[in-house]
Amino acid sequence: MSESIEQFLDETARRGSWIGGGSLAALSGALSAALLEKLTPAPRAARRLRRIRRACAGLIQRDAETFAKVIDATRGKNPRAFQRLLTAATALQVQVFVNSRTIERACRRARRAIKPRFQSDLQCALALAVAAQRSASALIRTNLAWLGNPAYAVSVRRRLRSQR
Repeated sequence: MSESIEQFLDETARRGSWIGGGSLAALSGALSAALLEKLTPAPRAARRLRRIRRACAGLIQRDAETFAKVIDATRGKNPRAFQRLLTAATALQVQVFVNSRTIERACRRARRAIKPRFQSDLQCALALAVAAQRSASALIRTNLAWLGNPAYAVSVRRRLRSQR
């Protein structure tokens, strides 16, 4: 396992790699869900966290691939493809944000159910969920500014506000 983690970190650090902020936001969400899943005594809640973990894990590679296509569209001077692909990249980060907000709420609800000796792990899960949200939010704001589509920006911001 450490080899695959090391390979992922090497790929993230490599110049020209498309693994960046979006992939790492999704990874933070997946890590947060995994840690909380382990701590959660309720089977139903653990299953829900497992689904969220898998969804976030799937977004890691999808984000890198989508953003690579965004950059290709800018280089190819294809504005229609650029708009479509950057909208897709933004939608991926909205999913990361929503999933991470769900995990954050689950962490806050779990405080009383988690044994005192595991509260530090719970705090780590919470910190990772918040980091994923902040990262996704920053990427969303950047993408919306880059897109220059006010109607789409309003709909995305409305969706994010509804998560509060």
